This record gives sequence, structure tokens and C-alpha cells, in this order.
Amino acid sequence: MTETTSGLPPLTFETDNTSSFDANGEGPGIQSALLVQALSHHANTLAADGKADLVSISMDVTGTPLGDGKGAIQSDVDRQTRTLLFIGAELSSKAGLHTRATAIFRIHRDE
Repeated sequence: MTETTSGLPPLTFETDNTSSFDANGEGPGIQSALLVQALSHHANTLAADGKADLVSISMDVTGTPLGDGKGAIQSDVDRQTRTLLFIGAELSSKAGLHTRATAIFRIHRDE
């Protein structure tokens, strides 16, 4: 497991596409930042040289309050081409789904 910190609640990565954090009622802005962090981690682990840049992201917020306790982020690759990754992710807690994101990353290739 690895942890990252950046002024946000630290994310603990159990696997390349699964992470968790200690929730303390974070609102949609912080939830979105955590999703971007988790998506970027997943994309960079899939890129051959570890470099993938976010080029597009779309988020939907459910409005369900996060509350306290554990939050979780699960991401999955929807599609991968030679130069692009399409990844979706969901941030949830025991209260349910809070935020869903879809992102496109450009993969850097040494050529």
C-alpha cells in the first residue's frame, strides 16, 4: 500500500485501481480532487514509461452527503488505445455513491 498527501485527505492505494481515505464530510470539490488523484495514479501505472497526462474529465455528483468514516475510490479502464486511456471511477462510502468521473489520458511513448 502507498499513501499520498497534498493538503487533501491522504489516499491509500490498495491496488492500482482501488484506493481509500478517511472521510470527514468532504464536499464535491475535494471529492473531485481525490478522484483526479486516483485516476491519475491508475493511468500512470498503465503507461509504459509511467507518464500519462489528463486531457479531459467529466464528473457527476449525486448530492449524497459523504459524512465521516471510510471513503473508497474504484477505477476501471473502459478502453485503451496506443496513445489514449479512457478510465471511469466512482467515489463511494457506506452512505452510497457520491461522485462518478470519466477521464481521458494521453499516454506518452518513447519513440
